[in-house]
Amino acid sequence: MSDPLSELNPVTARRAIRVLRPDSPSEAVSLARRFKVPYMAGGTWLQPTHERDHCWPEKLVALNASWPAFRGLEDDSGGLTVGALTSLSEMARHPLVREYLPPLAMFLNRVAGPGVRALGTVGGNLAVGGDLSALAMALDVRVDVLNRTGERTLPLSRWLRERASDDLLRGFTIPDCRGWRISLEKLGYRERFSPTRATLVCVHDGDRVRLAVCGEGGLLRLVATETFVNDRADLASGDVGAVIDRELAAHGWQDAHLRMALRRMTTGLLSEVALGT
Repeated sequence: MSDPLSELNPVTARRAIRVLRPDSPSEAVSLARRFKVPYMAGGTWLQPTHERDHCWPEKLVALNASWPAFRGLEDDSGGLTVGALTSLSEMARHPLVREYLPPLAMFLNRVAGPGVRALGTVGGNLAVGGDLSALAMALDVRVDVLNRTGERTLPLSRWLRERASDDLLRGFTIPDCRGWRISLEKLGYRERFSPTRATLVCVHDGDRVRLAVCGEGGLLRLVATETFVNDRADLASGDVGAVIDRELAAHGWQDAHLRMALRRMTTGLLSEVALGT
């Protein structure tokens, strides 16, 4: 008798996926490690991943939003903590988001379409370098991660460099950024599953400017551009544009037209946030 999971669906030309449903986060980590398969929450990444890689996973480990600390938002002395399985739409309408990050609520409503926002999770968006990752990088977000050795909290930037395949993101904490000037812009608003070309974020924390970008060239904290901006009193737009163009090109953003668009976006966000105009 043939295995139904090995047979191609005549309509989609895809094999069936076996969904593993663990009873706890620790069991989820164990299954991911044992079978060397990814986690799944909203599942909105499946379609674009398949289109890009032409590969459909045989198994997935399903995550449960009812597990403690995996969903919802809370604020305390450490900042705003967000459960990784909180949906994008839930985060967009939460009053704490409007208190901490007023521009984010409106921005989230431009991420994909309503159906994707209802299913997609903020943790999944961060993990795949989605629209939220540039903001998280600019804000120095710290993530709460579980794996076979236990749990740890570390900066997002470090986790993305070091993460193991079985790392399970439980949540992340945004520092208390109330009163900071924050602006973000997205290039290519799309009402489907395709990824955004680029999202650029500019933050002024009351002392210094922070810049980060994500999209076709990957996730990048624009350290050289930040240094240039923070060390100069006179910000000639042409000079800033040249610096960001070199930094983007050096880190894999090879599309010259896209870099040109990001130069214009950077000038506009700096005027809005850093220069207060």
